[in-house]
Amino acid sequence: MISMLASPQGPVNNPDTARYTEEGVSAPETVLLLPEGSHALVVEKNTQSLFLFRGTRDNIPELVEVIRANTGEKDGDKRYEGDLRTPEGIYFFTGIIDGSELPPEYGIRAFVTDYPNIFDRLDGKFGSNIWLHATDQPERVSNGYNTRGCVVLTNEDLDQLTQIIRTGPFTGSTALVVEEELGRLDGDSVMKLRYDLQQLVIDWEAAWESMEIDRFMDFYSASFSGMDRNYRSFRNYKGRLTRQYDYIKVDIYNLHLFNHEGEIVAVFDQRYESNNFLAHSAKRVYFRLEDEDWKIVTEISWITDPVQPGSVPLTPEPAETVPAEPGRVETIPVESVIEELVSGWESAWESRDTDRYMTFYSKSFLSRGMDYQAYRNYKNQLNDRYRFIEVEISGLQIYQVAGGMMAEFDQRYESDSYNAVSHKLLRFELEEGVWKIARETSGR
Repeated sequence: MISMLASPQGPVNNPDTARYTEEGVSAPETVLLLPEGSHALVVEKNTQSLFLFRGTRDNIPELVEVIRANTGEKDGDKRYEGDLRTPEGIYFFTGIIDGSELPPEYGIRAFVTDYPNIFDRLDGKFGSNIWLHATDQPERVSNGYNTRGCVVLTNEDLDQLTQIIRTGPFTGSTALVVEEELGRLDGDSVMKLRYDLQQLVIDWEAAWESMEIDRFMDFYSASFSGMDRNYRSFRNYKGRLTRQYDYIKVDIYNLHLFNHEGEIVAVFDQRYESNNFLAHSAKRVYFRLEDEDWKIVTEISWITDPVQPGSVPLTPEPAETVPAEPGRVETIPVESVIEELVSGWESAWESRDTDRYMTFYSKSFLSRGMDYQAYRNYKNQLNDRYRFIEVEISGLQIYQVAGGMMAEFDQRYESDSYNAVSHKLLRFELEEGVWKIARETSGR
């Protein structure tokens, strides 16, 4: 059952937007469902504009403001690193970088996106460091078309948006949709598109509850990759669960729908129940049009409440480990291992010993558009710059997610020239039997 519930987020002031609503922007084909309290940003490259939408009580996006933006120097969709083009598609923010950690040209701060997303990777596109950031040179924004691929706003405009942008993996995260031209639909057309795509999610949910594996897997692309499985292993995995459970009940709520040229991302909260498993999670499901049928190419979920004692997890339970290396296998609760690793990671950070600090990270680590080596170099520079670093962690929560474990906490960071308070997520994954940090996201 899909119900339309939303968690509130702070709105911004609503300026006069009559000129844009007359053009039909109040019915975009890009942002279709947006619950009250959520926001979405849509960049239109051919007018160098950023449209800020907010959700309403009836889940229909409402235009709040149109802001002057600046995009890539070259026309067209991004294909590879250094092509000076801004990518087009549906993206989400994974973290924030304060301006004090960046060259002045990036202004007060930068919001990191998840480019390349799954659709980009399937199309062979690559690159990194695609951000929404500010600038200390406002004439760049007024002139337009002069970035290396990022979306750039003035310091003042980005500071205003910072009040409502949500980063991280959960349902309320703010979407950034980039279009060459923002599609405008009349009321009847957008209503039909909204209904059809919402019905697609309902039908997928019903197929899952039916426990008919052929019917359920008909929603998935042969190129599916998710939960560390390809199409075949995912089908086998779901088949085992349907044989194991007496029933499956799925409730979807807080549904967000984003649409871009044959690509859909459905974002929602989910309650999953069977006779021996109960879990709440946040989920993103990525659909792509294949031979006139919508097919799921990946899905990502984050468990948002503890796994019930004695339950059967959606993915095999991670091995229990202890941080001897740090992280070598022993027989103690995995949550205790992760807690000790976080403590050791905090201590290593404060020591400004880069070699020790980076032993906590996976060689496949990615964060803020940086891989393991780039992140190591970045931390080396900070350690050389600061005379001291103090980190204080509070409200630590540790829980299982698909393919690993998550540590979530509030963090106070202080050095001789920089202070910040943030909310942080560390994703741990097993690497040769050792728990390592594979992803790190930070928001406010």
